Amino acid sequence: MKNVLKYTFLGLLFMAAGCQNDDVESPSLEVTTEKTTYKVGEVVEFRFSGYADFLTIFTGVDNYTAGSVEGTFKGSRYIYRERTSEPGTCYLSFNCRKDNLNTLDNAELRLLVSTDFNGEVKNMDAIHAATWTDITDRAKWPVASTKSGTNVASGNIDMSEWNGQKIYVALKYTAGAGADQFGWTLSSFTLKNTVPTDANTFVIWNNGSAPKFGTMTNIMQEDGTSPQYTWTLGTSLVCKGGSGTGTRALESWLISSPVDPSKVDPDYGTVIKSYSQVVPVSYTFKYFKPGEYTATIVSRNATRDGSKEQVKNITLTIEADE
Repeated sequence: MKNVLKYTFLGLLFMAAGCQNDDVESPSLEVTTEKTTYKVGEVVEFRFSGYADFLTIFTGVDNYTAGSVEGTFKGSRYIYRERTSEPGTCYLSFNCRKDNLNTLDNAELRLLVSTDFNGEVKNMDAIHAATWTDITDRAKWPVASTKSGTNVASGNIDMSEWNGQKIYVALKYTAGAGADQFGWTLSSFTLKNTVPTDANTFVIWNNGSAPKFGTMTNIMQEDGTSPQYTWTLGTSLVCKGGSGTGTRALESWLISSPVDPSKVDPDYGTVIKSYSQVVPVSYTFKYFKPGEYTATIVSRNATRDGSKEQVKNITLTIEADE
């Protein structure tokens, strides 16, 4: 009898919760525009009637730059609101220079990529256990005749073959025992993804992004001292050279955090009404690029018992202003 009463009580609770959720009213918002075809730069007025607790608009534009006056627009498409990756063409680039006048060629800097590194950046055994693809030859570097302190642009290094994968990018510095060596400085370390859905590129890393290269691992010298060939992190990535006094070859790694070369930023909507505000009469926007756009208006009612959402689309054609 007690079990029957218990289950009956639970059933009544679930029924009550269901009834409360049903009490959330659906948004009654209506949205209109004066017309569906406009000229570039013409004001588009979205007019509202009815009610909703929350109101957000996605204008339908991609990530693009309209001009020096209008500025840059971030993507605002409802269908891409949760997108975080998009296969495109991803390029890595940086500047590199030798930092002193030492001419001995007893050191080497390699650019490497791994898809199976376990992330233990302070564990040299884990680093050596990973599979590293050497992409050094895809970049341009200072050569023997390059004057010390002269920056050499790497050029665009295509990273698209790793789209959709989490990769680690590493700089590996090695130096022979007991020899003076030049140091290296890498600056403007940039990773960008260009996708067909957006006019502007997505910047994944920019100007060093020191937090993206937050770790370094060195093999100690046999005499127990740290090698002089270690990395210094800042807006530039510096591996300082010096006099090699150890009895063994030196090895110093700088490894990035994992990154997907197809990374993009999700599109966003503009909130034009929160719970405490009244429904605005209208919202205005200008389109500065010809094309067809889908503007999406998302209205939502919410209580502590649940929420209900309404999504409405308006297709707009923007023509060039001849």
